Amino acid sequence: MEIADYLRVARRRMWVLLGVPLLAAAITSMIVMAGPTTYTATSTVAAPALIGGSTSNQYTGAQAVSQFVAQFEATAHVPAVVGAVSRQTKVAMTDITDGLTITQVGASSVMQMAFTSSDHKVVQPVLQGLTKQTLQTMFGTQVQLAQGQVATASTNLAQANAAIVAWEKAHGMVDPTQVYQSTLQRLNSLTQQWATQSANGSATGAAALSGAIASVKAQLPAFGPYLAQYQQLTSSRDAAATALSGSQQALAQAKAQLAAADPSRVASISTTVPVSRTSSLVSLVLPVTGAAIFLAIALVAMLELISRARPARLQASQTSGQSWTQQERLDEPEPAGAAPHTAVSG
Repeated sequence: MEIADYLRVARRRMWVLLGVPLLAAAITSMIVMAGPTTYTATSTVAAPALIGGSTSNQYTGAQAVSQFVAQFEATAHVPAVVGAVSRQTKVAMTDITDGLTITQVGASSVMQMAFTSSDHKVVQPVLQGLTKQTLQTMFGTQVQLAQGQVATASTNLAQANAAIVAWEKAHGMVDPTQVYQSTLQRLNSLTQQWATQSANGSATGAAALSGAIASVKAQLPAFGPYLAQYQQLTSSRDAAATALSGSQQALAQAKAQLAAADPSRVASISTTVPVSRTSSLVSLVLPVTGAAIFLAIALVAMLELISRARPARLQASQTSGQSWTQQERLDEPEPAGAAPHTAVSG
């Protein structure tokens, strides 16, 4: 077929090409306009203090913003968060997830949560609950983790101190290190006195000091096992004290981040407004109309095929009928005494 043939078919079937898309657009518009009014509001979360900065922050480095955005979007949709908001607002979880959209503002760390519902009374409470629960889950869990670490470190330190007290009670000495140092100082003092007596020629005094020195030296080897055991206990205590100090510092930092993520400081919720039907019409009518155009073209093609096939069938039927009639005439018996039919070529 030439282009002129296509144009001729299009003019002949114009009622299909225009009627089907117009009918689809009209039905879609009626459905959209007849639907209930929906309402929406937006919660904007801007917490730049939570991203980057100190290495103690939860989100640092070159990927801090992307990590925060991904975590925010994922956390807002987890069943624990949606379920908590559903219990608070009496809105079904499916309605919350269906009406919730989360977008990133440009390439920044600012997040926008939009919620749409046919009940304007629940829009603001749902957004407030989602914002609070999302930030609480993201940063409150760090506080809980740090609190658990502080509790564990405190228990370990208490156990280490109790082990030292039990050892001192069992061996009858407060601190073998101090006792050992006192013994060494006494030995040094006796040695100096012995040297003085020997220099002065006092053999009796030097002899007496020699016995005391020997007695003190005999006591020193006994401190070896005590010092090893006590040093192990004090090392465990010092490690527990260091862990407690570090966990307390981490807890303070986690609480600081949680305070920086306070929804009353970092989130702002817009007023609830009706959703414009224009955007819904554009987003639905245009695709439906486009699909209807393709459907109309397919219908025209099908109608043309049917219209072209019908005359061909009629002609074939007539030709078949004529051939059958001629065959019947040839098959009729000749009358008696009649001359036989002779085929005469044209």
